[in-house]
Amino acid sequence: MKVLGIETSGNIGEVAICEDKHVVIAKDFGAGMQHSKDLIPAIKDIFKQADWAFGDIDLVAVDVGPGSYTGLRIGVVCAKTLAYALNKPVIDVPLFDILAESYPLDTTPICPVLNARRNSVYACIYTQENTQRKRLSEFMVIQPEKLLTILPRPVIIFGDGISPYINIFQQKDIFIDAEEKAIPKAKYVAMLGERRYESGQRCDLNKLLPLYLQRLEAVEKIEIKANMS
Repeated sequence: MKVLGIETSGNIGEVAICEDKHVVIAKDFGAGMQHSKDLIPAIKDIFKQADWAFGDIDLVAVDVGPGSYTGLRIGVVCAKTLAYALNKPVIDVPLFDILAESYPLDTTPICPVLNARRNSVYACIYTQENTQRKRLSEFMVIQPEKLLTILPRPVIIFGDGISPYINIFQQKDIFIDAEEKAIPKAKYVAMLGERRYESGQRCDLNKLLPLYLQRLEAVEKIEIKANMS
């Protein structure tokens, strides 16, 4: 199966093409959130390098977040447009699953922790089952203090949501790994997308949306201001 993976959840985006779970080409782009300008040229470039036509792909996989509102929206719209134009299936891949897939296998549970601002973090706890990661929790928006009470021990945590609350997370049996381990890669979007599709999971093209775990801060401010007037 030939799969296109699209990753636009953060400051730097990436695209990759994989065939039968093997990476063919990956390319990053858009430092400074220029995803709307750079995404399509990046896709065209990797297809040209691989000597693939757009019609050669069997599946479009896209990171649905959580992450940058603008970045996720650009990636999802692009994936939907390609899937519709090429008459190919599309599959959604949550960001936390991507991060867990890329982390080296270990019997110790892991928990990516991402900054959600407003005294909250995004988090999801995983364990190892055979050669794959299995979720031990739902995708969470949670206060760091509350996350601390439900983390298994020992546990490995990593991501940009740790440093703002380092005094909370510096605990016995909590091992803090490098923040860079929480940078998602498009190759894992493609490979996880293929695995999800082969396992029977399907995604309705018309219902594909970014995964927003909390409401936009701007929307909340507008509603608060309206209620006060």
